[in-house]
Order: sequence, then C-alpha cells, then structure tokens
Amino acid sequence: MHVRPPATPAPVVPRALAAVLLAGALAAAGALAPGLDARAAGALLFVVQGTAWAQLRRTALLRPAERHVWGWIAGGAGVLAAGALLGLTGDLLSAAGAAGPLATWLDLAPRLSALAAVPFLYQGLVRWNPLRTYTSDSGDWVNGMSAVLTLSAVGVLAVRWSGSAQAAWSLPQLLAWAGLLGGLVVLVGTAVTVAVIGGLQRDLRTWAVTAVLVALTAAVLLLGSRDPVGGTPLQAVWALALLALAVTGASAPGVVPVPARAEVPTAGAIAVLFAAIVVLVLAGLTTSSGVTPTVLAGLAVLGVALRVGHLVHETALLAESRHQALTDDLTGVPNRRALVQRLEDLDAREGAALLVADVDRFKEVNDRWGHERGDELLRLVVAAAGEALPRRGLLARLGGDEFAVLLPGLDDAAAVAVARRVREAVLARVAVAGARYDVASGVGLSVGVATAGPGPLDADDLLRRADAAMYSVKTRSGPSAATGVEVFDRAVDERLRDRAALLADLRALLDPAGSGGRGARDVGELVVVHQPQVTVPDGVVVGAEALVRWRHPERGTLPPPAFLDLVEEHGLMDALTRVVLTTAVRDAAGWSVEGRPLRVSVNLSASTLASPALLDLVDEVLAASGFDPSRLVLEVTETALMADPGVALAVAHALTARGVQLSIDDYGTGYSSLAYLTDLPAAELKLDRAFTTRLLSEPRTTQVVHATVELAHRLGLRVVVEGTEDAATFDRLYVLGADESQGWLHGRPVPAAEFSRLLGHPAPASPSSASSVPTARPAGRGSR
Repeated sequence: MHVRPPATPAPVVPRALAAVLLAGALAAAGALAPGLDARAAGALLFVVQGTAWAQLRRTALLRPAERHVWGWIAGGAGVLAAGALLGLTGDLLSAAGAAGPLATWLDLAPRLSALAAVPFLYQGLVRWNPLRTYTSDSGDWVNGMSAVLTLSAVGVLAVRWSGSAQAAWSLPQLLAWAGLLGGLVVLVGTAVTVAVIGGLQRDLRTWAVTAVLVALTAAVLLLGSRDPVGGTPLQAVWALALLALAVTGASAPGVVPVPARAEVPTAGAIAVLFAAIVVLVLAGLTTSSGVTPTVLAGLAVLGVALRVGHLVHETALLAESRHQALTDDLTGVPNRRALVQRLEDLDAREGAALLVADVDRFKEVNDRWGHERGDELLRLVVAAAGEALPRRGLLARLGGDEFAVLLPGLDDAAAVAVARRVREAVLARVAVAGARYDVASGVGLSVGVATAGPGPLDADDLLRRADAAMYSVKTRSGPSAATGVEVFDRAVDERLRDRAALLADLRALLDPAGSGGRGARDVGELVVVHQPQVTVPDGVVVGAEALVRWRHPERGTLPPPAFLDLVEEHGLMDALTRVVLTTAVRDAAGWSVEGRPLRVSVNLSASTLASPALLDLVDEVLAASGFDPSRLVLEVTETALMADPGVALAVAHALTARGVQLSIDDYGTGYSSLAYLTDLPAAELKLDRAFTTRLLSEPRTTQVVHATVELAHRLGLRVVVEGTEDAATFDRLYVLGADESQGWLHGRPVPAAEFSRLLGHPAPASPSSASSVPTARPAGRGSR
C-alpha cells in the first residue's frame, strides 16, 4: 500500500528573481533581433539559460518531495547553458583569429546540447510521481529509447519520401534533427502519460510543462529547415522554454500524485513495437528511403524486445512472489491468505464445510525436544492429513500449530467423517514416530467443524465458527470431546465467547499492556485465602495453604477452576504466581510477628516451575518480607514434574538450596510417582483427596494410603492428607500414621485477617469449625 507524501508548500519567487526572469525573457527575445552580433546573442542566451538553471535548482531544493523532478530538469538547463557557454567561447576564439578544429567543435556545442538535454528532461518527467509507478524503472529507459528510435525512423522516412529541404542534409545532420524531434515528441507523450496515470490532470503545472514541450516540438519542426538542431532562433526558443519551466516549478502544486498501474508501460512498449514494425514494413516497400529507417526501426524492435523480456521476467517474479505470499514456507501448503481467497471464490450454490485443527501438546513437544522437532511434527501432520483428504479438499496452515481444511459441497455428517479420518491418520503417523514426540504426553489433534449451506458465504464467520468448535474440543466442553472432533454449536459458542470475555478481563488484571486497550483492572480483585493444616492427632495448626479467589465485580467470586486454565493457556501464570506468592508470604510474616510462626504453602504450575524467573521471584519475595525460607513450602504436582524432568529437578534443587521446602502435591494421581521420590529433594508429600474420600469405604484404598505413609516416613517425608471433611476420616488418618491433615473439618479457606483471629481460639470437632480437631482420640497412640 502506497502512502501519499504530504504536499510541499510552493517556493516563494522573490521579486528580484522575478525581475531577472523577466529580463531574461527580454534578452532571449533580443537575441533574435536582426543584425545582432553572434557573440552578443550567445552571451544573452547564456545568461538566460543560466538564470533558468539557477531557479530550477532552487526549486529542487525547496521541494523535497519533487527534488528529483526539478533536479533532472535543472540538469537539462545546465547542459543547454554549458552548450551556450562553449558556443560563446568558440565565437570569441574565432574573433581573436584562433579559428581551428577546436573552434569548429565549440561552434557545434549549442546545437548538440539540445540533443543532450532531452534525456535529462525525460528523467525529470518520469519522476514527477514520487510514488512507485513503474514509469521510472530501468526498463522504462529502454522503452523511451526505443520510442525515440522509432520516431527518428519515421522522421527520416518522411523526409526521404517528401523530398523536403532536409533531404539535402548529410546523414548525421538528418539523424540529429530527427532524433531531437523524436525526443521532444516522446517528452510530450511522457508528460501527458504521467499526468493521466498519476492522477495529475488537475495539476496545472503538468499541462504547462506539456504546452512548453509542444511549443518546442513545433519550433524544431518549423525552424529545423535552416539548421538540423536549430541555430540562434531555436536556441532562443529553448531559452524561453527553460524560463517557462522555471516559473512553472516555482508555482503552487495542484494535486498529490497517486500510484499508477503496471499496465501503462506495458501498453507503451506494445505501441512502440507496433509502430516500429510498421516502419520496417513501409521502409521495405521502397528502395528510395535507404537503409537508415530500417536500421533505426530494427534497433527500436530490439529495444522493445529487451523491454518485453524485462516485463516477462518481472511477471515471473510477480507470479513467484504471489505463490510465496499464498504458501506456508514450513509445510508447503497454502496459508491463511490462500484459504480466505479460496473461500471467497467458492460457488455460493454448493455450500462448504470447514475444519480447523489444532495439534495437542505441540508446545510441550517444542519445549522438550526443540523447535526443529516441532517443525518436523507439523510437516508430519500435513503429510498424514493430506493423504486422508478427498480430492477437492484444500489443506492450509493458519499459523503456529493450527490447520484448516476446506471441503466444498459437504454437510455436517460428511465433514465429521472426513475430520475423523484426518485425525486418525495423524494419530497413526504420530504413533509410528513413537518416542520422537513422546506419545505419552498426549500429542494428537483437536478438530472443529463448521458448515455453510448454499447462499452467500462469509469467510470470516465460517472460520470463526470452526475455530470456536475446535476450542470446544480443546477445553473439553463439547459432547464429542472424547473423539477429538466437535461440530459448531451455538450454545457452546456462547460459552466460548464468555470465556473470551473472561480472558480479556484476566489480561486487564494480570497483563494490562496486553489487554487490547481495555485498560488495567484492580489487582485487588485477586484475593488470597488460607486453609489450615493441622497435626494428627493433636489438631494444632502448623501451616496454611494459600489459595486464590477472584472477586469479579460482575460475576461474583470465582474459584480457581473457573479461570486457572485460561491463566495457564495464555501465559499469565507467572504474573498470577507473583501475586499469590507475594501475598501469602506477607500474610505468613504477619502471623510470625503475632507470635504464630506457621508454614505457608503455595502451588506452582508446570509453566512456573520451568520459568527462569521463578528463582528471582522467590529471592525477591523473601528479601522484601524477611520471611524464614524454611517456612515457605512450594507445592508441585507430578504432572508439572513430568513435563520437563531435567528442568524441574534443577529448579527444585536450586529452591531447596535457598532453604525453601518442596511438597509433592496430588500424590498418587500421576503416572510414575515412585521414580521422583528418590531424586526430588522434597520435604512433604500431599496425598490427594481422591484417596481420602474412599478411605472409609474401600479397604484397598486404606492399604494404599497406609503403604504410602510408611514409604514416605522411610524417605523422611512429612505426609499431609487433603480432603478431610469428617471426624471419622480424621481418626482413620491417625491410625494410618499420617502427620498432618487439611480439609473442611479443620476450616474453610478464609482471608488472612480472619485466619489470624481463628489461630488463638480452639473450635469444636464439627465440620463447620474453623481450626481444631475432635477431642476423642484412639487409644494407644501418643502425640506426634
């Protein structure tokens, strides 16, 4: 997209310069006076042309947006002024009796300088439009030269056929006259073309320049019978023309130019080619015209051929560029732009189905195995999906690990069948790859399906609906989540829109800079509550687990399951961990000041455990609060440990080196817990509530808990059991040897101030009590 440059204010023409220009015009007219000495006429013309050159140079400096235009035109004026000066020097040498070859060549300078000025004027005109217009590239030089050669051939052919006075000239004289006339005609055509294709029809300066060039062309045609490129009369006309150009350049600009189309120079090249061929044909019809027109036309054809070759090359590059713009570099399939174009070009009468697929656990593959392995996985997905598609199916990569499949003419049922085939093909190929992508981590494909019936198709809306269906699978909220394929459902879409709004609020809360202009929310909406951890069987509060709640002003208080997955998925977990960890440590430091030094436990997610900023955050929080590191417990789940064991163990050892305790949270719900018990420097093992709720009803669960407690004690670990909600379960924990208990029996999670008030007051053994345990104890067991 081209951006129009701002219009440049018109240079102010000083009155003194205006007077000089007027005097120059009178001097140019005086050079034509009968009987005037050639040296005096030459001096007058030199002054006039020098004045015009000075004003044109000034215009180029005062108009930065058009400096190339008036700079080149000033160059043409400079060439003419130099020619006049050389001619004047030749006249002076002749008057001094120093006539010779040098004086003869100097006498030709004013005549030849007119020919030399044409290319400068041409370059100025094609640069009138400062935007890229295809009229000022290298190929246009060839086009212009071919046009001049063609017109020169026409001029020579006309002179030879008409038998005019020019027919008596020598061949160099005839070529000089025809070349100058052809060059001026090309200048006129260029000025008109630039005005039209640049949208400058209302710019009076372009038409003033065109009028000047037309007058010059007429002068060469009328005065050329006396001299091939004109003697003093034609030089005077050139001087007046330059003065007119100088005044034009100093006038106010009219219209800002616009970009032109590439078709214009192509049409010009074709026109020149056609004219050159016509000249060749006409020259061949008679022998009286000589070989010169044929040679000139042949050179013109050769030039146009070069131009056409250049255009073909540009077209090939444009086609390649267009192909690359519509193709994904990594996988070689069409990209999002190509998909949208295909959607817009579909026949509205047949309808279409669109699949949007996302690679599950792709980020984990990248993080664990590196981006090269991730790229390999994406190419594998493309290869497998492509084999499963019907003939008219179009596979495209939308970006990242998202793909789309366009299926013209299919309804929901047929599209779902294709989606399942594609998913099964990808899963089968991943299974063959085996450990290269860690199949156990759940690498797979989630596919959303949306269809549009016959009628006008909204590409953006179809993409959005298929994308919403895919996210329904990713969030496991749709009825077909287990199969990995989901058809768009408006109710599900409403839920996803609601989640998108919730995500926007989260970003405004935790990442104001990335909230999309929604502004920052009050971080005080995030409230940290504490649930007590008590000893078994004494019921003494020795610690608290910090839990986060979101007091949303419109939605009410939201528990962690309502938003933590969004926090994790969208990279906001580090910011949330900072809030919770800072608040929890500050609260616990306050309890220590009150004489109740308790442990405080804070949960870490998998992404936070692998974050390089975690250690710095822990150091910062401990230093700011003065809290004893040994009373800070960071809880990590088995899933977090398994995501990247090497990084997890390195971070764990770095934390324990600082005196911080580690706890294995949700123990027993992972895949390979025992493998980490020997390597992880943990101080605590938290038994998941999945065991606690079945402790009284399932003997096998009781045996598992008992064995786990014994194993943990042999390894020197403290055992905390979650989910204790009644006295009978608490008594059973005492029998099984658990160290500590946590659950609603001992108290619900409450804010720090309320938790502090409850610390000093024992409560009865009721599920509604705040901080104590039952008074009855099984016999035969001492306090721990």
